[in-house]
Amino acid sequence: MQAIERAVAGNPDLRRERVAVAKAAARELEAQGRFDVLLDASLGGKRAVAPPSSCTPPCLDFPLDRTTTTSAALGLGRSLESGGTLHLGAWASQVAPSFSSAVGNDSSLLSGTYYGSTLSLTFSHPLLRGFGTEVTLANLRKSRIQHDVAQLGRQMRACNVIRDVVVAYWELAYATQDLAIKRSALDLAQEQLRITQALIGAGRLADSDAASVERAIAQRQEDLATGEQILFFRSLDVQRLFGVPADANLALLSAADAPSAGTPSVDDPAEISRALEANPQLRALRLGLRLSQLDLSTARSTLRPRLDFAGSVGPAGFKPALGDSVMQAAGFGALAWSAGLTFELPVENRAARGQMQAAEEELNLARINAEDFAAQLRDLVLRAARSIRTASTRVVLGRREVEFAQQNLDAERARFQAGRATNNDVLLRQQELKDAETRLLRSTVDQSESEIALAAATAEVLDRYGVVLKGL
Repeated sequence: MQAIERAVAGNPDLRRERVAVAKAAARELEAQGRFDVLLDASLGGKRAVAPPSSCTPPCLDFPLDRTTTTSAALGLGRSLESGGTLHLGAWASQVAPSFSSAVGNDSSLLSGTYYGSTLSLTFSHPLLRGFGTEVTLANLRKSRIQHDVAQLGRQMRACNVIRDVVVAYWELAYATQDLAIKRSALDLAQEQLRITQALIGAGRLADSDAASVERAIAQRQEDLATGEQILFFRSLDVQRLFGVPADANLALLSAADAPSAGTPSVDDPAEISRALEANPQLRALRLGLRLSQLDLSTARSTLRPRLDFAGSVGPAGFKPALGDSVMQAAGFGALAWSAGLTFELPVENRAARGQMQAAEEELNLARINAEDFAAQLRDLVLRAARSIRTASTRVVLGRREVEFAQQNLDAERARFQAGRATNNDVLLRQQELKDAETRLLRSTVDQSESEIALAAATAEVLDRYGVVLKGL
């Protein structure tokens, strides 16, 4: 549990998945922003000049006509989920014209100011291509699905990380206990050397009889050095899963828990059904089918011709005073309006047809990927279930093997004391015992690792170790 807690806190893969989920949530928020209400405003002014309209040539010395316009506008707009846009705006302007009047060689400047006010409601909407929520909301729906896919990816990554941590921990436990077995084998050989030297001193054995024991001690010391190296490597494996950088001064880890094996009860059909229903990666692939279906719906819309409607309506007012202009517009006495249709049809429409075909093939590929992974998942579950049962059988037989190997060693020692067996016979029985203990340990670890592999495939591993992912 300490190993899992440290991995959940520091594992870089899990940290990356947290970032991926946050990024997907931000993309979903971005897609929702398409339908935000937009406030727009403008303020501007301009002056236009033109030759005097009332002069008779030549009139180059006469003042030019000038029109000064100051305007301000304020509006609210929003994109509609059905595909169109709606905008409500108010516009006010001051127009100050100055016109030249020329009679003969005399000229004069005439001026007058008036105010315009307009309230306008503008509506545009596609009628064929791009019509409907199926197309307009496709990006928003895709972003939501992608957010769900990111969460499932995080869940799958968590299952895999916990599986890897538990497997690495049991490998560390195996290395820890295997090293203890090797030390015990060395102790047995050293004890046999002590007995042999005592018998040599008593004249019952020749000096050369100690050579075989010395050789066995050297070999077992070599095995011990190799075991210490393996324990170091397994310690590095666990530290890497914790997200801890490798360091020469890093403390060597050892497993506090010893592997244990019980009698398994695995229902293959039930485990397959659970995996097909709960496995996060398979669920993500099925959501990928929905993404491809959304792309196909969008591509199908591009096959239609473009027919868009655009129209606006609103009252207008023009008076010498701004207040009178606004009152005139507010009274809806004069309505201005416009309406129109825009049609467009690509003759060959190859771009749309290509997009449609590509979307269809993407959907076919998504189906193949989902079906293939489901088949792989079935295979994985069956292999894990068989491995659990086989390892359990090996554990039962291994315990018996260790028991008989111990009996054989005790009997061989008695024969050696009676002078009816050699050192090689005793050393062989010692090695048989330690090999049996190693195989029993390996069987026990294999069963534990197969059980965690099955739990990861069915996503049950999270509940087993009490891991809760926020947002799921």
